[in-house]
Amino acid sequence: MLFKKSVMTAAVFAVGSFAVISSANAATDTGAFGVELAVTEICKVNSLTDTHKIDFGTFAAGATVTEASAAAISVNCSTGTGYNIGLLGSGSLSDGEVSPTTVAYKLLKDTGGAEWSNTGTADVPGTGRGMAAEQGNSHTVYASILPGAIDNLKAGTYTDTVNITVTY
Repeated sequence: MLFKKSVMTAAVFAVGSFAVISSANAATDTGAFGVELAVTEICKVNSLTDTHKIDFGTFAAGATVTEASAAAISVNCSTGTGYNIGLLGSGSLSDGEVSPTTVAYKLLKDTGGAEWSNTGTADVPGTGRGMAAEQGNSHTVYASILPGAIDNLKAGTYTDTVNITVTY
């Protein structure tokens, strides 16, 4: 019986030794994975038809119409993104009648300055500063009606819509 206890004790110690040896010699392996975010360029035009418009005001027929400004176009683009703004309007204010009476006008880049194309061609450049509202780049559009253009007009309201295209 004593011999069995000794063998049993020796066996327990032997198994325990293997457990200690195997945990002391435990192997590990490592790996890695990537984390990625893709950001695309984007631009956004912030111009509301009712609040950002050019309004020449009210004049009597035959009056001299001056230039008007007030159409501020705000453009937000991803930081560092280059863009160009093009405007496309008819170039004529219309009374909206079936046989409309029209008044030609020009869009200008600055007061009394160069024309802003009225063809939709990318014409005015800029570089994006970010997408937050306060990071928008403001571009003012001026307009001009030639002297004498309203000499023979009937009373009414004359309008046009100018579409803005930002190419980036």
